[in-house]
Amino acid sequence: MIAFIKSRLKNMRIFYKLFFSCLLVTLLISFISGGITYYIASNIILNKTIIQTEETVRQISENYDSFMKQIFNKMEYLAFNPTVQEELIYGRPGVGEEGYYSGTRKVKRLMVQMYDSIHMEDMEIYSYNGKEYFCSVQNQPPDLPNAEELKKKACENIGAIICVNDLDYSGNLQVLKEIKDTLSLQPLGVLRTSIRLSSLQKIQRNVDFASSGKILLLDDENKLILGEESELTQKARQLFVNWEDSFQYEIDGTLYQVVYQVSQDTRWKTIGILPVREISKSIMPLQMGTGAAVLSGILLSLFLSAAMSFILGGPIKNTAGALNRFSKGDFTVRLDAERKDEFGEMNLVFNSTIEKVEQLLDEISHSRILNKEMEFKALQAQINPHFLYNALDTINWMARKEEKEEICDMISAVSNLLRISISNKETVFTIEKELRYVKDYLYIQNTRYRNRFEVVFDVEPEVAGQMIPKLTIQPLVENAIVHSVEISKNRTILTISCHRKDENVEIIVSDTGVGIPEETLHRLQQNSAAGKADSKKAGHTGLGIYAVSQRVKYLYGNDYGLTIFSEPGKGTRAIIRFPFQTDLDELSVLTEKLSYRRPDDEIDSTDS
Repeated sequence: MIAFIKSRLKNMRIFYKLFFSCLLVTLLISFISGGITYYIASNIILNKTIIQTEETVRQISENYDSFMKQIFNKMEYLAFNPTVQEELIYGRPGVGEEGYYSGTRKVKRLMVQMYDSIHMEDMEIYSYNGKEYFCSVQNQPPDLPNAEELKKKACENIGAIICVNDLDYSGNLQVLKEIKDTLSLQPLGVLRTSIRLSSLQKIQRNVDFASSGKILLLDDENKLILGEESELTQKARQLFVNWEDSFQYEIDGTLYQVVYQVSQDTRWKTIGILPVREISKSIMPLQMGTGAAVLSGILLSLFLSAAMSFILGGPIKNTAGALNRFSKGDFTVRLDAERKDEFGEMNLVFNSTIEKVEQLLDEISHSRILNKEMEFKALQAQINPHFLYNALDTINWMARKEEKEEICDMISAVSNLLRISISNKETVFTIEKELRYVKDYLYIQNTRYRNRFEVVFDVEPEVAGQMIPKLTIQPLVENAIVHSVEISKNRTILTISCHRKDENVEIIVSDTGVGIPEETLHRLQQNSAAGKADSKKAGHTGLGIYAVSQRVKYLYGNDYGLTIFSEPGKGTRAIIRFPFQTDLDELSVLTEKLSYRRPDDEIDSTDS
C-alpha cells in the first residue's frame, strides 16, 4: 500500500503536487490559527462574563447589607433612647397614657420617627412592665401566633439584633432586639419590627442581571427569603461553605453557573444563578467571526494553491522555502519582488501580507504597552483624601499648640469643604446641612476679605429639613462674593433666606453690592465659554449657577429653577424655587433619581 502511494505521488503531475501541497499548508495555518484564536478569545469572554456576574452578586449583597444596617441603626436608636428606657422602667399600664407629654405618647412619637412605611410592615415594643407600644399604618397590631417564640429568640441573643425568617407565619422578615437598662443591664422588653419582602425584592430589581438569571437570598440558617426553592437551597449547607465562590451545577439537566456571596454582617447568602447557555450566547459573534475567517482562509488557500500550481521551475524552491519559514513564525522572510511575471505578483502579495501581520503585531504590542501605561498613570493620579485630612489635622494640631485659634478655625472650615467636595458621596442634603458648609465657606471668605461683608441668615424651621441637591446654595453664595464683595468698595450685606411659599420652597441669596452687568449675567445663566473662563480664572468651584438651575429643572420640571434679578449699583437677588416635599413617595422618587442612599445619621433640622 505504501509503495503504491509513493508510486502515485512520484508519477503525479507537478501541478497537482504543488496544488495539494500549498492547499494543505494554508489550510493548516487557517485552522490552527483560527482555533487558537477562538479558544483564547472565548475563554477571555467567558471569564469576563463570570467576573461581571460575581460583581453583580457582590453589589446586590452589599445593597442588602446597607439596607439592613439602616434598620439596625433605627432599632439601636430606639433601644438606647433615654425616653424609651425611662418609660420601660417606670411606666405602668393605665397610668398617664393619654396625656401629650406622657411617657407612652413620647415613646410612640419616637417610634413614628423611626418607622418607615415603605420598608416596614409594623414596629412594636413588648415591655416587661405589661405595656405594649405599636406603630403601623394598620390600626391594630398583628396577631402573631409565634410572638412568644420570637421574644424568646430575642432574649437568647442577649441584646444583640436578630433577624428571624417569619415567612411561614407573617410573610415578612422579623427583626428583634432585647432592650436592656443601660445602667443595670436588666431586661426591659423586646423591640420588634417587620420588614417587607417587597423592599428586598426592589433591591434586586434595581440591579441589572441576565434576563434568564435568578437571584436567591438565604438567611443564616439557609432558609429561603427570596427566590424559588430548588436543589441548591436544599443542599445549601454542603454547597455554600465559603464566604464567596463560583462553580457550575446541573439542575434538571440544565447546567448553571452559580455565584454566591455571604454577608459578614447578617450571614445572609446572596446567590446568583445563570444558565451556562446564556453565557455562551456572548461568544456567538466570536464563533461567527471565526467561522468567516476560516472560510475566508480556505478560499484564499484554494486561490493561492491554484496560482502556485501553475508555476514551474526554480522559483518553486524559493517560494516553498519562504512559506516554510513563515509557517514557523519567521516574519522577516521576503520574496523577490523584482519579477514581472506571476511569481513577482505573488511575491508582492506575500511580502505585503507579512508586513501587515507585522504591523498588526506591533499595534497589538503597542496597545498593550499603552494600556499598562494608562493603568500606571491612573494609579499615580489617585489621591487618597484621608492623606489630605491627616495633613490638615497635623497643621491644626501645630496651630493649636501655638494657640493660633484663628488658624485652627480656618483649617477646620477648609477640611469640612474638602469633605463635601472630595469624599462625601451623598447627592442630597437637608437645607440645614447645606448651610453648615455654606457657613464654613463664608468664614473662609470673611477672613480673606477682612470683614468686608456681613451675613444674615433667615431660615424657617419648617424648611430646614427640606432635602435639596448637594451644592445648591453654595454656588449662589460664591457668585455673590465674586460679583459683589470682590468688586465693591463698601461693606456689603449678604442675606440668605429660606421660606415656604404656599406649596413651594424659596431659597433667596441677595446682596447689597454693585450688581452684575447684564452681559455678565447672561453669560453666567447660559453657561457660556466666557463664563467658564471667568470661573477658572477666579479659581472657583466651576459648578456655576447654570448647573444649579439645570439640576433643579431636571428634578422638578421646567416650572422650577433659578431666577436672578440684578441692577448695577443696587445689588443682586438670586431665587431658587422647588416644591415642598411632604410625601414619602415623592421623596423616594427624588432619592432614586439622584441614585441617593439616605445616610444612617439623620441630621436634626431644628437649628437653622
